[in-house]
Amino acid sequence: MRILRPFRTLTLIAAAAALPAAAILPVPAAQAAALARSAPAGPVRGWTSVAGMTGPEVVQLARHLPVETDPGSDRPWCDAAPVVQSALAAEFEETMVARRADGTSLWGSDAMGTWTVLLERADSTHCVIGSGIGYRDGVDPGSLYARVGLG
Repeated sequence: MRILRPFRTLTLIAAAAALPAAAILPVPAAQAAALARSAPAGPVRGWTSVAGMTGPEVVQLARHLPVETDPGSDRPWCDAAPVVQSALAAEFEETMVARRADGTSLWGSDAMGTWTVLLERADSTHCVIGSGIGYRDGVDPGSLYARVGLG
């Protein structure tokens, strides 16, 4: 992080004071000189975890795969539920956003902009059915399911 010179800091504070009140967010004094970068929402894109297969086809395939299936060009990644959940949380900062009656769940990360559709099997195995980019908090889960053919 670059340290701002006093004159530059005063100029920034004066400029901020000229903004409407709604445009100013409260921040701790230690962070006052750090400027937030706003990431524009990009287009929402999605794909299944197996190239050339539709979402329903990947779901059917994943229902019968063994636990701890390494991902490949012809099969999705399946593993114990805690392993998959931990990977999504640690690598993408994703949390569960929605769960459907068909056994699928949607995970998303506003911070990373990623999302993942999982099949939650009765044997406590989760399989990655599809994933994508362009996630934002508040998005309609159905629109993301539709991106991988599960709308």
